[in-house]
Amino acid sequence: MSVWRALGASVVSVALAAGSARAQTAAPDLQAAAEVIVKSDAAFARSVAEKNRETFLSFIADVTTFNGGSPNELHGRDAVMKAWADFFTPDGPTLSWTPIKGEVVGAGDVGYTTGRSVLRQKGTDGKVTERRGQYITIWRKQTDGSWKVVFDTGSTLP
Repeated sequence: MSVWRALGASVVSVALAAGSARAQTAAPDLQAAAEVIVKSDAAFARSVAEKNRETFLSFIADVTTFNGGSPNELHGRDAVMKAWADFFTPDGPTLSWTPIKGEVVGAGDVGYTTGRSVLRQKGTDGKVTERRGQYITIWRKQTDGSWKVVFDTGSTLP
């Protein structure tokens, strides 16, 4: 009987180890991760609306590209903050955006959000102009579990 118990204990141990290994390599919950980046994108937009420079910067990865693929492409957090400084001044332009869709792919460490944006700024004549657009933001999961922007670009709607 002790042989059967020993064999049974071995089988249970192997099954538990296999289950544990499967749990460790289980596919990430991509839908839950997508919900997180959509919420992060909304909070990112709120940081600009509230003119909160520190919160804005907290969403941007050290290695990042903004206005990707355009002549005004920016590289790095410092360049982004310098170019976006006017959005944080009391009478500066405003940029608002709303994420419409988010998706996380592959191993669950990269995702994107897309949505609509509105830029309002004073023209040289003092009148406020408005430009509507669409954007895509690429997010990368950091080692601490947070999501940060590594690429951002957009286009103007007709």
